Amino acid sequence: MRQTLSTWLLLLPMAAAAQTEPASGVPSLLKRLEDRVAKLEGAPAKTSLSAFNPALGLLLDLAYTHGDGQRDSRSRFRFRTAELNIEAPIDPFLKGWAVVNANPDEVEVEEAALETTSLPYNLTVRGGRLFAAFGRMGHFHDDEIPVVDRPRSLDTFIGGEARADGVELSYLFPTDLYLNATAGLYNKVGGENGRADNAVSRPLDHFTYLGRLSTYLDLGDDHSVELGASVAWTPKRFVMDTSVPGDADGDGFPGDGENTSAGIETKKNTWRTLGGVDLTYRWHPTKGGKYQGMVWGTEVFQNDERRFAPATKLPTDRVKAYAGYSYVWLKVGPRWRPGVMVDLSEDLDEARKLTRTFSGFVTYDFSEFHRLRLVYSHQMNNVPGNQHANIVSLQWTGILGHHVHGFRDR
Repeated sequence: MRQTLSTWLLLLPMAAAAQTEPASGVPSLLKRLEDRVAKLEGAPAKTSLSAFNPALGLLLDLAYTHGDGQRDSRSRFRFRTAELNIEAPIDPFLKGWAVVNANPDEVEVEEAALETTSLPYNLTVRGGRLFAAFGRMGHFHDDEIPVVDRPRSLDTFIGGEARADGVELSYLFPTDLYLNATAGLYNKVGGENGRADNAVSRPLDHFTYLGRLSTYLDLGDDHSVELGASVAWTPKRFVMDTSVPGDADGDGFPGDGENTSAGIETKKNTWRTLGGVDLTYRWHPTKGGKYQGMVWGTEVFQNDERRFAPATKLPTDRVKAYAGYSYVWLKVGPRWRPGVMVDLSEDLDEARKLTRTFSGFVTYDFSEFHRLRLVYSHQMNNVPGNQHANIVSLQWTGILGHHVHGFRDR
């Protein structure tokens, strides 16, 4: 192909010259043409030394917070994160990515996963350390959510970000309507979920199993809706009393050379189910919509779990608790994006305890890679005698290089 193209490019100007030469000059013309093609074929291809390097990006996230608890006011500057993102295709069948997060407390691998790109039957497999496909905002990084601090409902019910070590299988239904199903198997779901330890092996009935079904609908040219339903189920969980002999290594499995007489292992009726339903409505007008729009996001959770007393490690009553958030985010002009959020969260141990958080926020985008965000939140609960809290936060975020989940309208 390359030789054919080169021949035609060289032949066009020389063909015109050939019309003025006598017939005896044709052999010399062809000889010159062959010499030029030979030189092109022998020339080395021009390539970049970084052609096979992955895309890199570094996100820096800083914040200032002032909290007023009616009797006590406290302020602090927070270096929240330096997040290094690495992403690249591995071959025609696989891609990979990794996110390394550094904060004042630790440096950790937040994501490190592989994902297939060309399986048959509309199937996709991803595995490693990833954000489980539970709900909507649970698998967003902290810099992607519309407020500075992650909503209490997500922190309490999911355990922070929906980080999980495991594997997922997704299937895209071959229908005109977008419909996607995901099944997952993990050690646990939730980066701050303390119910299980990633470093400890376990039987299959102690893993967490996930199912999710999601769809997308266009409601005309300017409106769209996303709907999803998720469930995460853990058949059994154990709690060992390591304050006395019996499980010296804390692995939750007595009988591996330890004195098992005093350890307490609780398994009976300890299954946990976390369910969620999410809805996202978007309005982006086709005329003048580049700097206009609205996103309304809502998510509701139900946690059904037998809880454990912190002091005795023994199971208590089964508790069914609810939580959720709802927010509206406007796009006003090329840079301003104001919005409001309401978050309601029941206590996992006592569902009668309800915490309410009302937030107003405004984001100013200097560019695609530079952003300021101001948030005011008022937090209260229904426990008699508890104080209300007012919190003001200013967030400053910048991105160096390529960052795959930065500054997108959600």
